[in-house]
Amino acid sequence: MSHPAVKFDLPSLFKELEPSLAEFERNFPLEEFARGHYQQHPFATLLTCCDSRISPNMLGDTFNRVFCVENIGNQVKNSEGSVLYGLLHLRTPLMLIAGHSECGAIKAATSDYAGEPAPLVKELDTVKGSLQQACAGIKIDLAEAISDQAKLAQLNVDAQVAMLLSQAEFAELVQKQELLILGLMVDLHNVFGEGFGRVYTVNVNGELDAGINRDRADIGGFAARARRLP
Repeated sequence: MSHPAVKFDLPSLFKELEPSLAEFERNFPLEEFARGHYQQHPFATLLTCCDSRISPNMLGDTFNRVFCVENIGNQVKNSEGSVLYGLLHLRTPLMLIAGHSECGAIKAATSDYAGEPAPLVKELDTVKGSLQQACAGIKIDLAEAISDQAKLAQLNVDAQVAMLLSQAEFAELVQKQELLILGLMVDLHNVFGEGFGRVYTVNVNGELDAGINRDRADIGGFAARARRLP
């Protein structure tokens, strides 16, 4: 699960960060912020893995547009309060759950992690539970699926969508078309065979059939991105 520590020259790093901070300050969208009475009005709640290779800016400028929730393995349960806040209090009409290829949390959860610190064990237990639930849903054992980590990441996304839909308040919002739940896969390693870094729609409100999802007229460009690993 771990890799060798990367050595950074901190003085140089801080020097490189300064232009980014200055640009944020210079381009701060004050007029737009003021029009919204300095409150947040995001259109989407995004639950994604906190892997540093997965960035919320795949959705563009996230300022006051995306309520971002991140944890290892993109688990609803490990950030349930934050997810509920986005959906029930901020009332975002779009819920995005993004997994990715070669997910370290999934690799860890399917290995022996008993020696890790207790808080990490707790989170990995949740990831493992999601994988077991997803595998049981398609009648395979988790041990059989370990060899295909990308497919496990896809199944993990399905488990998170199913978890939300199992809650009556969210199922009702979906039924009333006040909430749309999209499951995404970010292909960092060209597992789908169409290029590195591509984003695919693998689940729409619990619908897994990519053909059906490609024909949807209510999800914009996400329809053309509908794919699933076999």
